[in-house]
Amino acid sequence: MIFKNIISRFRPSKKGLEKVLGHLETDVLEIVWKMGKVSVRDVYEKLQSQRKIAYTTVMTIMTRLAKKELLKKEKEGLAYLYIPVYSREEFMKNMVQEVIDGLLEDYSDIAFSHFVDRMSKEDESRIQVLEQIILRKSGKEK
Repeated sequence: MIFKNIISRFRPSKKGLEKVLGHLETDVLEIVWKMGKVSVRDVYEKLQSQRKIAYTTVMTIMTRLAKKELLKKEKEGLAYLYIPVYSREEFMKNMVQEVIDGLLEDYSDIAFSHFVDRMSKEDESRIQVLEQIILRKSGKEK
């Protein structure tokens, strides 16, 4: 359910995680993934070195990411520390699965056709990889 809510704002024209998250949310999440367990101050200082930003803005974004269940908030002493709920790889995998599942539910023939066309235009060897995956999944691998 978490990822259904996140991809409901899918913007295909954007790059990377900004397809499903805002620019600042993406920057904050990338910092948390790199640093692990962080405070708002940790993220603020990292962002402050890159651009002018208010501490309260960072706090708002991190609270929003916690509400989206992408960060877990833990009280430690007087401060809260934030931990990513998913690794970057888990997040990407879940996001891609939700997007593709949504397309296949309503547009499977068109989605398959486009996928194969796109792969063949980029690199012919990718079609062979796809063929091997299909054969393996169908139990007919050579």
